[in-house]
Amino acid sequence: MPPADQPATPRLHEPSAFWQRLGAEHADALRDHGFEHFKRRQALRYFTWQWRAGAASRSEQLAFLLRHSSPLTLARAAAVGPAELAPERWAPLPWSAADRWLYVFAIRLLWSYAAEHDPLGVLDLKEPELGDPLLVPWRGRHVSQDLANGALEAAAIGSALGRRAPTSILEVGGGYGRTAYVLCNLWPGASYTIVDIEPAISISRWYLTRLFPDRDLRFVPAAEASSLGRDYDLALSISSLQEMRADQVEAYLRLMDGALRPGGTVYLKQWFEWHNPDDDATLRFADYPFPARWTRLFFETCPVQTRFGQAAWRVP
Repeated sequence: MPPADQPATPRLHEPSAFWQRLGAEHADALRDHGFEHFKRRQALRYFTWQWRAGAASRSEQLAFLLRHSSPLTLARAAAVGPAELAPERWAPLPWSAADRWLYVFAIRLLWSYAAEHDPLGVLDLKEPELGDPLLVPWRGRHVSQDLANGALEAAAIGSALGRRAPTSILEVGGGYGRTAYVLCNLWPGASYTIVDIEPAISISRWYLTRLFPDRDLRFVPAAEASSLGRDYDLALSISSLQEMRADQVEAYLRLMDGALRPGGTVYLKQWFEWHNPDDDATLRFADYPFPARWTRLFFETCPVQTRFGQAAWRVP
């Protein structure tokens, strides 16, 4: 592997065929519908899951939540009133009544599980109404899938960091900014940089600059990523590397390695194995070319999304 101070790769600015296709679909949706309702459109492809009644028996996430929920929680979560399923609350999503019921039920279970594994208090935050999220009424408040997932991820990141609060954070593939929203609230003094491609970088810029107008935020196109300095305490990527080519995965790992200060932390959450049909490539998380100098802190199965692994390293 080339030294970290070498340019990551001249191909970072060339999205994989998978992301060229998906990016074009996102761009079409933005052109047709704008930013105002992106949490009901683009976010459903940025790690926000639709729960389909017809596929419920095959959902590893639902199986996990059923196993880890008490009978009382299951009964309460299943009590979904007609008003909560009214189609106008879900527009423009063409989901069936069964799909809407399952979504409410599953998000209540997810939130309840996350509440028991939230040492950093992420669930004290409120899901921003910006972007028109799918909010679920539960125990006197409105809760969201994205904030619950963010709480579980933040717990793992906090475990890796220990008592050290980061002052500068780098995220590769930030989606619409759901993780950035959580981490910016947890560490309000930290700068935040997102490296991404279009249109995701435009969505996250639109979203985060409105939520944090006075924050030190940077949005770096992938083509300019090699210009990042060694300025970061924490680098992370969630469900993005597996959608790239193998050479890009290696390049972004080198990028993170070169961007971290001594003693920095890396957190990754990726599919254990995923086949990219557009590029006809199968990538396995355990086989990624992690820099040999990284010291692994943990490598484990994620809670809820059990086909994902999460891992953290300390950089000397």
